[in-house]
Amino acid sequence: MAAMLTVIAVMTLVQLVLAAYVQGVARAAADEAVRTGSRVAAGIEVCRLRGSEVFTSLLPGPIGRDYTVACTAEGNELVSTVIVIVDSPTPGFPNLTITATGRATQET
Repeated sequence: MAAMLTVIAVMTLVQLVLAAYVQGVARAAADEAVRTGSRVAAGIEVCRLRGSEVFTSLLPGPIGRDYTVACTAEGNELVSTVIVIVDSPTPGFPNLTITATGRATQET
């Protein structure tokens, strides 16, 4: 019984660490996307491409394969949203859906 509880505790810890890392990657990608896209003569497509580049460089492989990066202009701001769905490595645990948003004022 104690061994089973230890295994469950370790697997829960693994899930929490994975979620924290993926959240950090998503935030970094969203922030870098709007930083790059908000520059003069850049724009939404540059924002989206840079967000994808950052995300795949920080989280390559099967864990980071199901993600989307969207950039939109809202008034004078550029907003990027990164959504990541991570399949749980542990049977019985739910999949992780993580969303991160970045905002920056569009340079003119």
